[in-house]
Amino acid sequence: MAASVSFESFPPLSVGSITRMLDEEPVDQAVVQILGYKKVPGSNSGRFRLLLNDGETLFPFALLATHQNHLIETRKLEKFTILKLNKYVCHPITSNKKTIICLEVEPLVPGSVVNYQIFATQEATSVEGAQNACKPESFQNNVPVVHNCYSPKRNSSNIFNNNLDSKATVTNQPSTSSVSLSSENTVSLNRHYSSKINVKYMNNQSNNSSFNQNWDTQASANAGNINHSNIIPIVSLSPYQNRWTIRARVIYKTSIKSYNNAKGSGNFFSFYLLDETGEIKITAFNDLAESLNNFLLLNNVYYISNAKVQRAKENSAVKNDFEIVAHENTNIELASDTTSVPCLKFDFVPITQIRPLPKDSYVDVIGVCCDVSEMTTIVTKTNREVCKLDLLLLDFGKRPMTLSLWGSDAEEYKSGDNHVIAVRRAKVTDFKGCTLTVSPDSMFFIDPPIKEASALQSWYGNLGDLINVRLGPSDSFKEWNSQPWKICSDITSANFEDSDRAEYFTIKATITEVQKEKCMYQSCPSPECYKKVEDLGNGFYKCTKCDKEYDSFNWLLLLSFNLADFSDSLWAVAFREVAETIVGYKVEYLSNAKEHDENKYLNILSNMHFQSFIFKLRSKMEVFNETSRLKTTVLDARPVDPIFHARKLLHDINRMGKILKCE
Repeated sequence: MAASVSFESFPPLSVGSITRMLDEEPVDQAVVQILGYKKVPGSNSGRFRLLLNDGETLFPFALLATHQNHLIETRKLEKFTILKLNKYVCHPITSNKKTIICLEVEPLVPGSVVNYQIFATQEATSVEGAQNACKPESFQNNVPVVHNCYSPKRNSSNIFNNNLDSKATVTNQPSTSSVSLSSENTVSLNRHYSSKINVKYMNNQSNNSSFNQNWDTQASANAGNINHSNIIPIVSLSPYQNRWTIRARVIYKTSIKSYNNAKGSGNFFSFYLLDETGEIKITAFNDLAESLNNFLLLNNVYYISNAKVQRAKENSAVKNDFEIVAHENTNIELASDTTSVPCLKFDFVPITQIRPLPKDSYVDVIGVCCDVSEMTTIVTKTNREVCKLDLLLLDFGKRPMTLSLWGSDAEEYKSGDNHVIAVRRAKVTDFKGCTLTVSPDSMFFIDPPIKEASALQSWYGNLGDLINVRLGPSDSFKEWNSQPWKICSDITSANFEDSDRAEYFTIKATITEVQKEKCMYQSCPSPECYKKVEDLGNGFYKCTKCDKEYDSFNWLLLLSFNLADFSDSLWAVAFREVAETIVGYKVEYLSNAKEHDENKYLNILSNMHFQSFIFKLRSKMEVFNETSRLKTTVLDARPVDPIFHARKLLHDINRMGKILKCE
């Protein structure tokens, strides 16, 4: 049982210490509070980002050194924990961005004991008044208003920019009115991110009612930015109107996606709104995209004004000739009266009625996911690699249909089978006769809270093992037939010097030799950057591609091995996840074995010898040190499926028999 700790025994926070750290003033053993944490996406080392509070300033861009992760794993660091920052580094990311790296942290008071956010004004009041002001139930009549604005030194930037200004000055002021979860919640994208209530950031990968419980924030009130008397229906919006306000419900949120075109590269995020008259799509870019994705909650109703209305592209996910682009002056305010705003509705088509539909039609579909394929990599006509994942859907008609997810949608799907999947505007294709695909204009839901989903889940649960529908080996391997099958001698004897294009093919071969000296390397921890980093010898590592320094790195696999069949042999290389599939272990396990048990590490690599796989390969002539040489890269690898390979051989034998008869 935890010991009782009074407010008097809480160590005072080092008010203003965060500002001094960012100004690169020396701060010795600052006492701060954690208001939340979340795992940094794409970090193999499991790095955590912290939301720090010094009683005056909120700073959401602090990083915990990876050797301190055990404090979170053992729950010594949790929400509301008071800690002492014994050692830190204020590290510049770019010319106008900084992060505080917490190198040595000493927990002082557990968060479960504190159980509230500490303000500087609370420490100056009496113990009794401070305790009363911070009880959760007191929020009903006395709500702390926390202003997310900038200090005078840094008031020129937008709060949604992740830069030196990305900290919030905190004040605690009583409110004269009661505030509940339906109270107004205003955000001005120009200067303020505002809220009169606690806003839980939503999980970016989910469009359900679950939220990220490890990251809370309080934001400031900025009511009055939107004129409620000028509300117009969505159907009346056009590019020729300047002053307008709509009130609509958020019915869908996409994940943050990246773009790269002639105008540059960046990120974008879209969400869809619905009112009594229709629907419309809103898109935001770069820093604003991440901030809106965190702020907006699915199914909430908002007032929105001061954004750009433009012509929508064809085949949009909503039936509207126009769409909206948000910018830094766009205003968004949470609406309290939501009764008259409808919720999202579907027009589901039974799976048995989808098959006769023409190619490129769009339908709403719902079904139980009864099987999930393995992730595959498809090479498009433009030689671009894209991930693909197939889900097998089943409804009351008991006729399964494949639904394909592509790109980031495939990579982010972690739910497995036995979940109800609903898709609005799934695209009908003629692949394998008739399949569905989730296109960029589709809305994808997992276990939506609708009556059709409940009925399907109950029906499927009652059937139990009476239905055994699975994606068979032939279905999951059909994509491999999209590239020509070859033998090793076809590759080694081919003349690649006359062409600068890469050749793609499939091969069954056995690993006969592995280069064990350089199977792993230290890579840049930045997402989508796999460049080898340089150890600077001071605890930091430099990436020459990103031109940045980091206090950590990611281990990545780079396997080089010899493949052989009955005809010849060749050398090939495999990277990252593909290499992990071949060796049979994650890179974290291999790096630990290499550092602590060299013999065990070498034995794992030796066990790859004489293992047979079906490989997807890409071969291209490259120039290295003014010498041309053939480079073969493994795009995917699967252990040999005897049934699949036997079918493939029978197919080749039958085809060869027909050719011989013709001769």
